[in-house]
Amino acid sequence: MPDKTRVRLMKVTDDIVASSSRRVLMLSSVGEMGGAERSYLELLRHLSKSFAVHACVPPESPLSRMSSLQAVTVHQVPMRRFRRTINPFVLAGQLRALHQSSKAIVEICKNNEIELIHANTDSAAIMAWEVSRQANVPFVWHCRDHRPMHGFARTLSGAAAAVVAISKSIREHLLREGVREDKIHLIYNGIDTDRFHPPAARGQVRALVRSALMIPASRPVVLCVAAYVPWKKIEVFYQSLQLLLARVPNTLGILVGSDLSGLGAGYERDLERKRQGLNLGPECLQILRERDDVPDLMAAADVLVSCSENEPFGRVIVEAGAAGLPVVSTRSGAKPEIIEDGINGMLVEAGDAASISAACSRLLNDDGLRLTLGEAGRRIVAEKFHVRRTAGEMADLFINAAAARPGS
Repeated sequence: MPDKTRVRLMKVTDDIVASSSRRVLMLSSVGEMGGAERSYLELLRHLSKSFAVHACVPPESPLSRMSSLQAVTVHQVPMRRFRRTINPFVLAGQLRALHQSSKAIVEICKNNEIELIHANTDSAAIMAWEVSRQANVPFVWHCRDHRPMHGFARTLSGAAAAVVAISKSIREHLLREGVREDKIHLIYNGIDTDRFHPPAARGQVRALVRSALMIPASRPVVLCVAAYVPWKKIEVFYQSLQLLLARVPNTLGILVGSDLSGLGAGYERDLERKRQGLNLGPECLQILRERDDVPDLMAAADVLVSCSENEPFGRVIVEAGAAGLPVVSTRSGAKPEIIEDGINGMLVEAGDAASISAACSRLLNDDGLRLTLGEAGRRIVAEKFHVRRTAGEMADLFINAAAARPGS
């Protein structure tokens, strides 16, 4: 073996050994399984192959239970979700909770010789900032939202070793918020494509799921998967479904989702009033609430509809691509970074229920087009949005960030 090749192989081996011994604390302040938490869990699972990963999550939560199934050390710490408020009593309570949680996490860092903190979302980054200051451990802020921070992002990013943007849309948001461009690293969310049924198995799964839901084999099905928050625009899905029924009368709409945060009761009541006003009864709209079998439902559906506005990423449309399910989506936020119009889905303007309906009708009436778009979706997800790629890019960032000192 040539000397230069031997040196390169020795360096690669040294890098692998060095990274596997690095102790990383992955912090999530939210325990409900939303899109950000599902992305966190997949990242946790794959990074544990390269690092000594510790998970810090709220106790007795869905995320803590799912984290405990991974090859990581789990620390359960009560954490309060931060909410924007001008109420001094609420603010004082949040600051007190921040202090208590941070104190516990500092002890975890010291006792386990943690070398880097990964903060999943803005709320976790605020906590990581305080822990970083006290424990002298650098942190990476994983930004997943378009939430306005009114200048605070500049301060928070200044304390972070690096800031991860999950899309170009988020990167532009961070730049508008005053974050230095050299601090921002664009790393798309990734998904584990093995969770989704390959084409050869999809027909059998489709038949089983439709039988369980009492849906005839030939009935057209459009699926919407969305949390009950206003920017998901579920009411636009309702409006487009009503219009679609005039074009394809036998269509069944399926809505999967719930109010994960516990703050969407008012929006949910509004949705129910709109559903009744549009006369969308159970014979044309099934509301399935939160489900853990979305890959199966995607195998049973014909089209996925995404009506959200200012989407920071669009995890569900990536999942649809992995499932080979064509997408009709609004052209908003990061979604055009995932959907190539006419290639792996169809894009329409945000809020345009008539265009969503027309696009769904076209797909439901063209088996060949659905198949072509679905196959392209699988290819694009495998090339651009696989979790192995995400984990590899994050691992490289972690190695560099762990060498930084807080605030550098």
